[in-house]
Amino acid sequence: MTQVKIDIGKLDANGIVDLANDPIIITPTKRFTTSTKKIIVNEPLKTTLDQHGAITLNLPPTGTDWAYQLTVGNDKSPHNFRVTFDVPDSANPVNFADLVTVDPATLIPNAGNPLSDIDQSDIDWAVDAINA
Repeated sequence: MTQVKIDIGKLDANGIVDLANDPIIITPTKRFTTSTKKIIVNEPLKTTLDQHGAITLNLPPTGTDWAYQLTVGNDKSPHNFRVTFDVPDSANPVNFADLVTVDPATLIPNAGNPLSDIDQSDIDWAVDAINA
């Protein structure tokens, strides 16, 4: 299990304030099996941020064919958002802000990871530069 520390705030006229007591939902993108061979269904884990907009959760590390989706707020919240992310296998706590976000359909890391932005034109350019 990896400890994931989530800390969320919002802008205020005086700066940044905590997103206190806001609901969050963590859902695996599909059913998965743990290292002890327990099958985990993709049922949502519903919880609430504390008065400081934070929570620490123990989550199994993600696999190659699934990730987690975080939903913050509800459909009526002006700050409602969803993000799909990977969790590493770590003995040390990790900050949610440092985790890799992935495309929910492909599970490929989103922009911001230089390798996720490479396409055939980049490869062609590199080959041409090497051969010049």
